[in-house]
Parts: sequence; C-alpha cells; structure tokens
Amino acid sequence: MKMRRLFYLLASMAVLFLSCSDDKGVGNFVPETYDVSGKVEKGPFISGSTVAIQPMDGNLQVLGNLYSSVIEDDLGNFSFGPRLFETPYASLMANGYFFNEIEGQLSAGTLDLRALVDLSDKSSVNVNILTHLKYQRIQKLMGGGMGFKDANKQAQQELFAAFGLLKYAEKDASTYSIVEGTDESSALIAISSLLLVDKSEAELTEYLAKLCSEFGEKGTFGENATLQMKTDKNKLRDKLPSVKNNIIERYRNLGIEVEVKDLTRFFDWDDDGIAGNEVLSDGQEVKLEVTELHVPSEGGVYAIGISSPIPVYLEPQYGSDEPPSTIAPDYGTSEIYENVVGTDIVIEKSITENELMIKVEPLNSRIAKSTSVELYDCLNNVVGTVDVIQEGNENATLPALGEAGKQVVNTFAMSLGQAFSKLNLIEQYYHYNKGHNLVEQYIYPTCSTVEDIWSAFYAANSRIQILKAADAGLSGLYQDYLNVFSAMLYYNMVVAWGDVPYVGEFSEEVNFNVGRTPQDEILSTLRDNMEKAMKGIEEKKNESLMDINSYFFLSKDVARVLLADIYMYQGEYPQAEKLLKEVIDNGFYKLDASNYNKQETITDLFNNGSSKELIFATHTEIVTRGTVSMAIPMLVPIMTYTDVILSFAECLYKNGKGAEAELQLKEITDAKGIQLTGNSILDRIKNARLQLMLYSDTNFAFMKRNNFAQDVYGVEEYRLLLPIPQKEIDLSTQMEQNPGY
Repeated sequence: MKMRRLFYLLASMAVLFLSCSDDKGVGNFVPETYDVSGKVEKGPFISGSTVAIQPMDGNLQVLGNLYSSVIEDDLGNFSFGPRLFETPYASLMANGYFFNEIEGQLSAGTLDLRALVDLSDKSSVNVNILTHLKYQRIQKLMGGGMGFKDANKQAQQELFAAFGLLKYAEKDASTYSIVEGTDESSALIAISSLLLVDKSEAELTEYLAKLCSEFGEKGTFGENATLQMKTDKNKLRDKLPSVKNNIIERYRNLGIEVEVKDLTRFFDWDDDGIAGNEVLSDGQEVKLEVTELHVPSEGGVYAIGISSPIPVYLEPQYGSDEPPSTIAPDYGTSEIYENVVGTDIVIEKSITENELMIKVEPLNSRIAKSTSVELYDCLNNVVGTVDVIQEGNENATLPALGEAGKQVVNTFAMSLGQAFSKLNLIEQYYHYNKGHNLVEQYIYPTCSTVEDIWSAFYAANSRIQILKAADAGLSGLYQDYLNVFSAMLYYNMVVAWGDVPYVGEFSEEVNFNVGRTPQDEILSTLRDNMEKAMKGIEEKKNESLMDINSYFFLSKDVARVLLADIYMYQGEYPQAEKLLKEVIDNGFYKLDASNYNKQETITDLFNNGSSKELIFATHTEIVTRGTVSMAIPMLVPIMTYTDVILSFAECLYKNGKGAEAELQLKEITDAKGIQLTGNSILDRIKNARLQLMLYSDTNFAFMKRNNFAQDVYGVEEYRLLLPIPQKEIDLSTQMEQNPGY
C-alpha cells in the first residue's frame, strides 16, 4: 500500500511540474547540500504517511530528481537526509492519515498537503494547511514575474489577512508547528479546525481544492467560501475548548506536553479584518461609570459612560446561552391577573459611541423589581453589567383575578370553608359538653373531624403559598391579601393546637418529617405580616359572599380584626383596643338582631350573602350531625360586628375602662334583645358570647384567653388543646403529641 501511495504521489507531482516545463534555468545559484527535515501537521500526520520533495528552479520549474520519504512517528516528523540541490527552492507534498482535532480521533481517510519553500532560509520546513493554501498563489505571482521571496511574502500576507491574522504574517507558515505552543501555533490550529468543520476527508480535499484555486487566482476567497467560513466559524465556537483539550491530550499520549492558547482569540468573529480584538486580553476590562441604577417607580432615562478596549453589544451575537427564567409555580401574568400590564421592568437600551442609554418605563408593581443590562463581547461573554433596581409603586393598579387566580382562590376558599365549618363543630362539642361528655366521645387523635380540619387548613395554606410565590415573581399585587388569609388560618390553628408546623413560603419539595413551630414565634410572624398588610389594603366595607373577587380582596378591617384577635390572645389589649375602635369608627357595620346561636341567622346569611353585621364568612355544605341539634354549618361568620363590639368591651375592661365597656354591652343587649348575667363585666361578656356566638369560631379563643374554658366547658386542662392527628405523628419523627392524649 505504501508503494502504491508513493507511486501516485510521484505521478501527480510529475504531472504538476511537467505542465510548467518552460525551464528558464537556474540563474546564478550555487548547488548546495541541504539536510531537509520537518513536520507534516493538520493535526499531525501519523507514522507511515508519505512525503516527497521536488527541487525547483527560480521560476518553479522542476529540477533533478524527486526524493521520497515516510513520516517517522505520530508527531508528523520526516527527514530526507543530506541532498544536493542546484537551487534552494523545493516543493514538498505529503499524503497520509492525520489526527482530527475536532473529533479527537484519527482520520478515516487520507489528505494531501503541499508547501513551496526556500531552503536557504532554513533546512527545517513544515507542511501544513497554511503552506497548502498559499501554494498556488505563490505560483500565480511568480508567473507574473515576481521573484520567490516577494511572491511568498505577498501570498503570506494575503492569506493571513483573509483570516484576520495579519499580525502573524511575518513568520513564514512553513515554520509554524503545533508543538511550539506559540501564538502562531494557535493560529495554525484555528485555521486548520475551521476548514475541517462538518467535513469528511473527501469533502475536506474537495473544499481545499476550491479554496486553493480561488486564493491562487486573486489572493482572496470567493463570496460563497467566505460565507461558508462564517457559518463554520459559528459552529466551531462552542467546540473550541474541546479542540484545545483534544490536541493537548493527543500530544500527551505521544509523550509531549504542548501549550495551546485560548483559540477564541484567533478568529475574526466580527468580520472587521482583525482577529482577537473582539475579546478582552489579560488585564483588560470594560469600565462602566455606573454599575447599579436605582430607578423610581415612574421610570426615567439614564446615560452611562462606557470605556472599553473592544466592541461591546447589548445582545448575544450568536443567540443566548441562558435558559429561560421560570417562576415556580408556572402561572403567567394574564392567568393570575385580569387585564393588567407593566408588572415587570420594561427597558429600552442602546449604545451610542461611548454611552449606554437606558430608558425605564413606569412600573405597575407594588414590590420593587430588578433586572440587569448586560454588555457582551462578540462571543457572548458578559464583559459588563448594570443592575437596575426599580422601586415598587404602592398605588399600582390592583387587577381583578384572572382565570388561574380565580381557580387557586376558589380552591383555598373551599378548603378554608371546610376547615372552619368542622372547627365550628368542635366548638359545638365543647359548648354542649356538660351533661353529654361530647369532647371525650368525639375528640381524640384518630378522630376524622380533627384530621379533616388539620388537613383542610394545610391544603388551603399550600394553595395560598403557591399563589403568593407566583404573584411575587410577577408584581406582588396580591401579597397583602394572601398574608391575611395565611394569618387567618394559622391564628385559628394556634388556638386549636398550640404549636404547629409553620409553612410560610412555597416549596416544590414536600417534607413530611417536620416538627412544630412554637406558637409565640408563629403569632409574632403573623403580627408582622398583618401590620404590613394594612398599609396596602383598601379601606371599605368588606363583602366576602358576593363572588370570588369580593371574597379575595379583603378590606383593611378584616386585617384589623384578625390582628386584634392575635393581640388579645397574647394579652396585649391596648393594641387590640386601638384596632377595634378603628373598625367601629369607620362606620361600615351596624348591630342588628342577628343571633349566631340560631340556625335561621346562618341560613339567612347564606341565602342573602350579606348583612349589616357580617365582616367575613366562609361557607360550605350543611351536614346534620349527632345529638343536641349539632351540625356542620353551611356558613361560618368568622368576623361579625357583634364579635367586634364584644371584643372591644373586653379590651376596654382589661384596660381599666369599665364604664365604657358597660356602654358597649348595653349596645349588644339593646340590639339583640337579650339579658346578661354575671358578677363582673367579663362574666357578662362571657354570657353574651354563650347566648350569641355559637356558630362563629370565636368563643373557644375567648374562653381560653380569659381562663373560663375549663369551667364553662367542663373539661380537663389538657383538653384546652386539640390532639395532633395521629397520622401526622406517624409521618414525622419530629412531631410530638399534645400532653394528655
């Protein structure tokens, strides 16, 4: 096989040089012996590849004998030994298999590479892609009367200029070698890999023939070839690190450590005729006058000075490498909100001369938003960043719920309705416990009612946190309302169970092995959330039974009542008094004859959907249950004006304002037509609650915080907390049961 390849090699060279058989002599050259050696590199040609050298005269006419040799090793080394040359000019041609630096493996087919050299300058000459590309150009220039030295120099400059590498043209391409680890070595690797992109050996041979012909004729590449190189350059961009690693690993396996420069610096990415000026060199940086921009909610226009040694861009030049950002869970603006725009930062940006112009549009978001304006080099590297932080707008338009928003609110409203309805059944057990022993009979760790309340509260909180996370990722328009709902359920859970696991944010990972959060820590968090929420919630009469939007968009009074309940449960009555007085002074609600111990009052509320007294209610289906006319109510009035007045009287009494407290109780008796018994104001408040508030979930908390519960309900002290559902104990090693169960 080697002899056959050698025969074809000799034949092809003979045909080549016979076509230029006009022998014009050797001039004044003195014959000299040259010991010619070098390397053949595409990647390196492997051992056994053939190489031949043909002496030539000053006009590149064939002289004397053609000498042949073989590649000595897998580094591409060859040697012809001492040979007498009548002139210093010679043509070298190699044929063989080579290392494919893109694929990281040996080629499947062979490749021919050529070089024209002047041996008087060096006896060590290399054959590579660069020498091959300028071969025909040298011939063309010399055919026009130019001498070899000038023709070689011009061809070299034209070739390197075509790749934007003119600054490396001073050293002849026949001196370039991959193993040298120089800038010239990396330039050779860059061009070699560029021409190899997505080509088999046969396709590469055809492609090189076309390039050699075009370049040989004009000293430039044709339009189609230039477009092909641009396409291949973009394909090669992400492969350059592996090209570098493949070459290093190949030579390491051959026992040589080679250095390969950052190959990105050897391509003319922006086609300005200069490679390497598009990316920062060591020690260089892009400087921005401002790197953090604070913008008011109404927006503004800003000019930021740029100092950069390279061209910079506002968008990636080859497409973004960043994955699209997502909000978990994945609800879009149009799905959560109805007909709302401008909930995120909107920026127009441009670069003019040495200035970055940033125009920020007004923001329709109640929370601050941030984004970044990034400057890129032409390889998509981020070389500068301006962080833009835009203030939230407290007066941002509050949109109605979109379809996804309605769906989530409906879901957690249903869960809350189920939880509060069954929690009211528990209150009924306590209310009727004396003489019936209902608490011991119906309330225990495996009781389905207790389990259902716990599960319904946590199901509601899960949906609340989902919507809260989605809204926070968009505009934060609903955060205050969602915090009120979360506080509502957690306050009631603390009253019922004491310490419970607190989940205050959405997580995609479900962790069942959780412990109980101390109730004081939970209540402190709820207080903070309520105080913040009241700043952003509308002052109005609350309507919770008209439609889903009315249910969701709570009034500020709902937050006040809830926060007052929390303060009272912690014994902080001055703060609670102030909040409840604000509810009364607003004048949105009036006392009427409603008695929340009577089923007809609850039925009337359910049918009419509103009343003078109702502040907030949840509802579900009615189910008759047990003895003494107990039932899971269809509607539970969680907050009523009756409860506000009774709680306000309690606060006045605790704050030393007994006479004012008596006036509040008189308003109750006049409106409700009831008589109150008791030795103290607090006793009379208790008596009023027992006559009026059975079907609201408020009495249990009152009895507990005023130490009435054991006597009124006839229960042991440990029964002042419900049992943790047994299934929760079984799920988590950190969950502990309440004492006594």
